[in-house]
Amino acid sequence: MKTSINIIQPDDWHVHFREGEMLKVVTKYSARVNRRCIAMPNTTTPITSSIQAINYKKLIESNSNSINFEALIPCYLTNSLNIDDFTYALQKKIFVGGKLYPSNATTNSQHGVTDIKKIYNIFEIMEKENSVLLIHGELNRDDIDIFDREKYFIDEELYQIRNTFKNLKIVLEHVSSDYGVDFVNSNQNIAGTITPHHMLLTKDDVFKNEDINPHHYCMPVVKNEKDLIALRKAACFDNNKFFLGTDSAPHHTNDKVQNQSLKPGIFSSPCSIELYATIFEEENALGNLEQFSSINGPLFYGLEINKETLTLDKRSKEINEFTEEGNIRIKNFSIDKKINWKVL
Repeated sequence: MKTSINIIQPDDWHVHFREGEMLKVVTKYSARVNRRCIAMPNTTTPITSSIQAINYKKLIESNSNSINFEALIPCYLTNSLNIDDFTYALQKKIFVGGKLYPSNATTNSQHGVTDIKKIYNIFEIMEKENSVLLIHGELNRDDIDIFDREKYFIDEELYQIRNTFKNLKIVLEHVSSDYGVDFVNSNQNIAGTITPHHMLLTKDDVFKNEDINPHHYCMPVVKNEKDLIALRKAACFDNNKFFLGTDSAPHHTNDKVQNQSLKPGIFSSPCSIELYATIFEEENALGNLEQFSSINGPLFYGLEINKETLTLDKRSKEINEFTEEGNIRIKNFSIDKKINWKVL
């Protein structure tokens, strides 16, 4: 039994820092272990221009409490992008890629794309520039069950994108189903991120009769045990098509209440790599954690693998129930209040 593991410093390829006081509180929790993070651009005013991306990057990094931390910013894709500015920002590496939010699929996605075919010209540019398309892969329609949104997006949109732009690099983010795992595995130039909560929770942990556990509610929602098992297999067993993306998404506890305004999102940054280590240990796959957390992501994005290392010891780490600073109060995600791995 391993009591200590040393891995290349990881990166988080999908995390939400929000803005304002929330950003100032949460950023340091991701920067404590990660060398780089892709900061989602679905802020209140979406990040759609080069100058916004530059300013947001500076804001995040200045609140990271780390001189070596780097924020990577994708462009929030809309029907009305300034194409010249977008192309310039890709060429100058101001944008790490483009993020596709189908309209009203998740938090602050009301600015997202209503007809994906109308931005195929943007995909052409991204393919030419060898850039990455990051996708929140869900269709939100009245005729689609909440548990089937990923499948419908893959069938109705993603297959066509993949077949039309064969050389475009695509990340299906926060893969949540066995169907999504199969799609990623069976297509070239496509990868997927997997969150800890999708490998720890099923829908029974969220939906109890008429009640919802608001702190386990996220988009895409967690699904069945067979999906959890497929995600664990994809992450843990030396599969280079999947990598770490926490989708850590903080909301103030006032916004995580059971009513029509319940906001989806799980805040896992205070214990993210520890949760992944717990999962990999349960699967007898600790030797594969480094590949998933530190190697697959940069290889897909065409970036250097980090040079620094990180050590986790098999010792108890206490997890506070809440992160509380100033006016901010966030429920921390953890299956228990104690985790058996701790970063030294």
